[in-house]
Amino acid sequence: MQIFTWHDIERKIEKTKWPKSWNRVDVYHEEIVINICPEIHDPEEDKQLFRSIFEKLFDGESIQIEFDQTKLYIIYEDGDEADRFRRADAPLFKDISLENKAESKIPKLPGVPVIAFHSYKGGVGRTLSLTALAKGIAKRYGDQKKVLIIDSDLEAPGLTWMINGSQENAAVSYLDVLSLMHFHDINAELAEKIAGLIRKSSLTIETEKLETEHYFLPVYREKEQLLDIFSSPEKIIANQNNKYIISEFLSMIGAALEADIVLVDLRAGVTEFSAPFLFDPRVQKYFVTSTSMQSIKGTQMLLKEIQQKTSGNLWESKILLTMIPPEMEENTIRQIEDELLEAVEREIDSKDSTMLREDYLLRIRFDSPFISLGDFSQICSVLKGKRLLEIMEENAESIFENGQETDGAILPLQEVRETLQSLNSLAAAEVTAEGTKSLNMLATASIREIIKDYQDEVPQIAVLGEKGSGKTYLFKHMLEAKTWAGFQRKLKKEDVEESRETLILPLISTINTKYIHPLAVECIQNANHVFGEDFFDVHSVNKNHKKILSYLDKEHSLAEWTQKWTDLICGMTDIFSVLMQADEYLEERKKRLLFVADGLEDLFMDAQVQKEEGWKYAVKSLCQNVINEMRNLKYGNVGMIVFIRSDMAAEAIGVNFEQFKNQYFRYELNWSPTEALRLAVWIAAQVNPRFAENIDILKASREALEERLELLWGKKLGKNSSREAASSRWIIAALSDFNRHLQARDIVRFLKFSTANLPGSASEYLDRFIPPAEIRKAIPECSKEKLTEIKMEMRSIYQILERLMNMPEEDKRLPLLLDKLNLTGEEIAKLENQGFLVSSDKKYYLPEIIRTAFGFRYEKGARPKVLSLLRG
Repeated sequence: MQIFTWHDIERKIEKTKWPKSWNRVDVYHEEIVINICPEIHDPEEDKQLFRSIFEKLFDGESIQIEFDQTKLYIIYEDGDEADRFRRADAPLFKDISLENKAESKIPKLPGVPVIAFHSYKGGVGRTLSLTALAKGIAKRYGDQKKVLIIDSDLEAPGLTWMINGSQENAAVSYLDVLSLMHFHDINAELAEKIAGLIRKSSLTIETEKLETEHYFLPVYREKEQLLDIFSSPEKIIANQNNKYIISEFLSMIGAALEADIVLVDLRAGVTEFSAPFLFDPRVQKYFVTSTSMQSIKGTQMLLKEIQQKTSGNLWESKILLTMIPPEMEENTIRQIEDELLEAVEREIDSKDSTMLREDYLLRIRFDSPFISLGDFSQICSVLKGKRLLEIMEENAESIFENGQETDGAILPLQEVRETLQSLNSLAAAEVTAEGTKSLNMLATASIREIIKDYQDEVPQIAVLGEKGSGKTYLFKHMLEAKTWAGFQRKLKKEDVEESRETLILPLISTINTKYIHPLAVECIQNANHVFGEDFFDVHSVNKNHKKILSYLDKEHSLAEWTQKWTDLICGMTDIFSVLMQADEYLEERKKRLLFVADGLEDLFMDAQVQKEEGWKYAVKSLCQNVINEMRNLKYGNVGMIVFIRSDMAAEAIGVNFEQFKNQYFRYELNWSPTEALRLAVWIAAQVNPRFAENIDILKASREALEERLELLWGKKLGKNSSREAASSRWIIAALSDFNRHLQARDIVRFLKFSTANLPGSASEYLDRFIPPAEIRKAIPECSKEKLTEIKMEMRSIYQILERLMNMPEEDKRLPLLLDKLNLTGEEIAKLENQGFLVSSDKKYYLPEIIRTAFGFRYEKGARPKVLSLLRG
């Protein structure tokens, strides 16, 4: 029990929910006096309560102090409602044990926003982070924004020393402000008088472009003030009806200065000098912690206590994890984050918020120049070019955006409906590569590299890509173009000259589409037309498919498979029987042939599922041996592009896969977040030219693309001033797997589902085309189709995933522990390689793109960093 003094008894009684008959409890060193309403008092109820609290230390009449056996006798006195004690919801640590979770009806700050920087322990970069934010504001806004910086660290006043140096006798100090609040009526007149004195204490923040002046309030005017502190937050609050007067008055002073924001450097640790800011839900907090156990545990404790006291708003705060050692592993960092953010994420999850960890957690790596810092101007100089300054500049922008409603102009409802209807129709047609509506091709980085490297040469390459990355889409465009020059024209939108005509011929094709076959036939017919006779069999693609399946029935060596592929290539015509002969024949005719192969995953899917080995030789021989033979031809008139899924190539080629991949890495169809956003803008611009205004889509930066997409799906998943996640970032994260892979098909599919419902006349989001609700609803639909796609195209992976899908509903909770996962080590490794599973601290997570289809939910406070891997 550990009752050492009468104060321990008092605390335990205060923490307990009292009987309705109790008005007040006063605990002294020898007795406990309980003021009651006698007409409703029940002595037996009191005894049950005391027994539940103090157990054997309560004897029916008294409570014994365990340490020295002193007894405190319980005495009752009659009273009424007038005697009832009502504890004020004071923002102080000493009241935190009451766990008063009642929502406080606190009005908005009367002046400008207040941001407080706090750390459980010193030396973790708290003051540095505040300085970085101040410089970030100056860098981003120049002299358009004014900042009031306040040093309230009464025990270790770093900012005061860094800014004032050896100079004392400032016009006014923070300790002066506390004293004035103690002895004067707190009003606008007092704020104006103090502001007049603060104007004499300006500071300069220099950026690359200009010097900006701001305001500074030091802790003290003279050192003696530190040695004889009279006024404290606790005394001020005791004398005020408004228990949140300190943060409010500083907000008023900021407004009197015509500043735009107040930044307060708080005292570290558990202290009442910092409490009024920490427990005021209107004050945005930056909690700064290093990776040390003391700092993490202390910060975690503070976050939990603040959550209990204020009933929330922790999600309005930022947590800065600083001084991360360069050698620290990602899993270790995630463990620290999980521990640190438990209280924050329980609150976020209870609000069903779309926020990602990046919205409230900031990682700051260890940076040696920050070990030893000089005065304020030197710190500002050291910050130049540092990641900390970049982060704080980004935060500066969001701070001022969140302070005001910035939603755009209202779009005409008819235009919104027409655009969504057209966009839905287009996305539905193009959601797979075999769509009948062919868009003009988007020139992604990998396609541009292929064109650049083979402007007047026939390609002899393998193009890798994950499922849905656009391999078949690109294959289809090549068939439509019929010639290599025609394909280049599709890309460049200009005439292309080549030394000799290069005809495109399909070798094999996917069998999952009825639209590809007519294109293949037309492509072969075009080649026959160019040569002036029926050289090539228009049915050769289907015949090749059947011949490969038949050949797969028996075991063959790598050399035999190489011969088989070359026989199929040459067998498409009776003119030549070996590649060398074809090369010479084409040289005579001043022509070239480019064979294209797609659909290998369809061709060998059954063999993969049955774990046969023959398909590996088939893939390896085509991607390596056949292409190498073509490169050795004298005239170089025969080329090959093999479109193949990356995981299939890796399994087939084996130990030399990395070398193989590096050979073609520039051509890999790997959709980065920027390219995915580029695709979204590009598709939207097909149906409404608004999206292409003032932007070169092919050359635009990610920032520029996100800006254009604000018109499509909004800046945030809510009003622009809300704390919801940024729309572009959230959509990219929700559609990606844990390998950071996001496919073209995912974006197109998302546009299809998110535009399915047209807004009504009462829509509150007519500043954008797609409202937040439709974005959220689209992800589960995308997830279902993703699962169907995996089932069709990746059967061996689906067989593993199916076991997760069939788990009992009560076990479908993330994170999963190993005993619930029920998979072999090999199966886990396969899912991890595909980005469908990731482990953190021996706990496993699924990406959003498949989680919702499986019906998995998160445990409260179990929001993983891996949901939002796409940083920066």
